[in-house]
Amino acid sequence: MKTQFAFGLMLTSIAFALPATANTSPPSYDKYVVAVEEAASGDSGWMKVADALKEKHGAEVLVFKYEGEGFAKLLDALRAQRPKYVCFVVNPEKAGRGFIAAAYRMMRLIDDDEYGDAIWGVVTGYCAEDALRAVAARSGTIRSGATSMGGQRSLDGYESGFASSETSENDFWMKRKGGATEKVPTGGRPAKTLAMAFNSMPIDYFVTSGHARERDWQIVYNKNKGSLVHTKEAGLDFIEPGGKTRYALTNASLRVYIGAGNCLIGHVDARACMATAWMHSAGTEQFAGYTVPSWYGFMGWGVKGVFEQGRYSLAEARFLENERLNWVRRKKHSAKDAKGLDYDRDTFAVYGDPAQRITFPKDTTPYNVKVRGADVEVEFTRECKFADVKDARGARPVMALLDAAPPGDALFGKDGKEIADAVVTERFILIPAPGQHRPGEKLSYRIGRKTP
Repeated sequence: MKTQFAFGLMLTSIAFALPATANTSPPSYDKYVVAVEEAASGDSGWMKVADALKEKHGAEVLVFKYEGEGFAKLLDALRAQRPKYVCFVVNPEKAGRGFIAAAYRMMRLIDDDEYGDAIWGVVTGYCAEDALRAVAARSGTIRSGATSMGGQRSLDGYESGFASSETSENDFWMKRKGGATEKVPTGGRPAKTLAMAFNSMPIDYFVTSGHARERDWQIVYNKNKGSLVHTKEAGLDFIEPGGKTRYALTNASLRVYIGAGNCLIGHVDARACMATAWMHSAGTEQFAGYTVPSWYGFMGWGVKGVFEQGRYSLAEARFLENERLNWVRRKKHSAKDAKGLDYDRDTFAVYGDPAQRITFPKDTTPYNVKVRGADVEVEFTRECKFADVKDARGARPVMALLDAAPPGDALFGKDGKEIADAVVTERFILIPAPGQHRPGEKLSYRIGRKTP
């Protein structure tokens, strides 16, 4: 409770630092802005990162100061340009939880609705060279994966990978390319087994849960059976209980990491921390995790779920899941849910180039959305059941990013009546569709202007 209260005070001070008035400039559907924090702009290494992003995306580069009125001036510039993507280039000393929270709020203030207005990310790292390598990487497909939430089916869908277990130090599974998932004996030493697996098999994607801090990750939940720690030079060591026996992670093949259920693993509170160590020593290009102790879990597990459906990149998944959260929190919920939604709203960080597309090979999203002018059609591709918006955790509306300005700000059904809980913004469309749906079912709507 003490941590949550202190964080709430910090968010309030940030909120008052940013003006709430937006303009009505039309949005851009391809513009990319690189926002370089002043401290980074004075370093030639970090400016090489900004220049690489500029060249990669034809981006505009803006320099801002993360003190005083610096964020407000940047917000004015973004309101004038209305970009699709915003990439903050920030050295690690400035990339803490306060910065992440302020960036979330800024993205909602570019125009005058309560939803986000740009897909964004933060590029940082232990050193500028790590960031430069990450932004130079190209889009790709996830073929191999690893997870801390292992089971016999946990590697289904991957060509290869491995899985430890948060509930047992003896459970470990491995899948070689072309083979089946097999259980591997650990001898009760999961740290050693994980190190051997990581260093012998290239992995594209790693997802974790369980106890973590900015300094370490506990392999087995609530048991002293080994952990992963970062070193002073941002190395990563798997350590046995007691800390004397260490196994360095030496394979720098990981592209995407999501700390879906970990506390604090996404908080860059110092130059060397767990997030920057993964970027520095494991080659991680995109990293996502909480900047605060995790207890509600809406964003962490939600982003993982959207990302793993395969349609959206990590930055897009975070954008859509945060807008789902903003939509859900408009309704009246229990005190716990209301508090949890507010707590999760601005705390889940995504580091990396927001326009880089590293995705899964198969799209398992249960519906397709076609928007042609004012006409919207939703077609379900597999059986699913969606909860109502009153279900704070389970509400799953139909959502899609827009690639052109919609001809209105409201959605209407076949009968001409406005769909009260639908959301139409210049960036995305959200359609409540509670109930059971079957493959081939189609729903038709029309975009128009809100009823006075």
